[in-house]
Amino acid sequence: MQKQKLLHVILAVAVASSAMPACALTRHELREQQKTSVPLQAVILHPPATETLRGVVDSVDEGSDTLLIRLSPDRTEPFKVQDGLIFNAVRFGDSVAISVQTISGFRTIVGLSKQ
Repeated sequence: MQKQKLLHVILAVAVASSAMPACALTRHELREQQKTSVPLQAVILHPPATETLRGVVDSVDEGSDTLLIRLSPDRTEPFKVQDGLIFNAVRFGDSVAISVQTISGFRTIVGLSKQ
């Protein structure tokens, strides 16, 4: 009988202690923690829209990091180049497909493949 009572007491203590938080804070500690904690805010980032265009390289201007692409017989547009290695891959007259994003207000080539 004594062993059973002891077992019930041990079980009661174990159940009661598991219901309590592992680290109980006083009101003062809780207020101090709230003062110093940084609130978390959800940040939603939208990737920039990518547009794919096809055209012909009309001119290469490494000095201003720009390619002039002829998109149609009567339309050419300048595009900034994100990666300067693109200048090693293209020459005047190359037919290309470009991926373009607006970065810092400039239409910028972020990908290029020869056609």
